[in-house]
Amino acid sequence: QIIQPLLELDQNRSKLKLYIGHLTALCHDRDPLILRGLTPPASYHLDDDRAAWEKELQKMTQEQLHEELEKGEKESAELQEFANAILQKIADHCPDILEQVVNALEESS
Repeated sequence: QIIQPLLELDQNRSKLKLYIGHLTALCHDRDPLILRGLTPPASYHLDDDRAAWEKELQKMTQEQLHEELEKGEKESAELQEFANAILQKIADHCPDILEQVVNALEESS
């Protein structure tokens, strides 16, 4: 069943959005100019109604589900790339923030 990977992908995207939001907040607290020149992907601003989306999935054909999976993978890749770009900017401008991020990640895993 293709629906399970879609749900996992959606959960991963949600986590990435939270992570990006956290990184962005850290940068804005320190120096908003750190993020100058970075534009979040369109998918970052999408606020999905997960329950409605899950109902839609039930009605989709296999082909539509595959298209949804491809779209989700593309959005996840864009979000991951954006998170990496933020981390690179942080590493270049404020390595101490990067250390905080790494420590927080180690504590949460």
